[in-house]
Amino acid sequence: ATKVKYTPLTAKERFTALQSGEVDVLSRNTTWTSSRDGGMGMIFAGVNYYDGIGFLAHKKADLKSAKELDGATVCLQAGTDTELNVADYFKANKMSFTPVTFDRSSDSAKALESGRCDTLSSDQSQLYALRQSLSKPDDYIVLPEVISKEPLGPVVRRGDEDWLEIVRWSLFAMLNAEEMG
Repeated sequence: ATKVKYTPLTAKERFTALQSGEVDVLSRNTTWTSSRDGGMGMIFAGVNYYDGIGFLAHKKADLKSAKELDGATVCLQAGTDTELNVADYFKANKMSFTPVTFDRSSDSAKALESGRCDTLSSDQSQLYALRQSLSKPDDYIVLPEVISKEPLGPVVRRGDEDWLEIVRWSLFAMLNAEEMG
């Protein structure tokens, strides 16, 4: 425990912190994308979880589908691929939306709860966690659509292959341990 320093970072801060050497590994929910893997000086060790982007809304809106969100105000966390995926989803479905971005997901949840946004978009796992942080979680629903596939896993700086191998094989050991119970 004395050999590890944990550094809380926002989504916007995480890549700069890794690239500058402030941290050695990102183990938060970072989606493995081709642009991140190829052009940002980072390399992913593997995937430890698949998630997908969805939408959280107040039940009083009586929404059954994300396809009913045309014209909605959408709370998003800045610096995430959620912004691009939501824009693509709305465009593909010939709908419009107004994004409202926040640095922290907790601020997005507060904005949804206060009525500043019609819906909040994030990874499904985060939506369920944020829902529980609301004062009346049962008043909110996660809509059924999952609009993306998000492979998540640990990320290190490119150029330190020895460290990459330690992180990668630690990940493999954890996956195997999980499979073995």
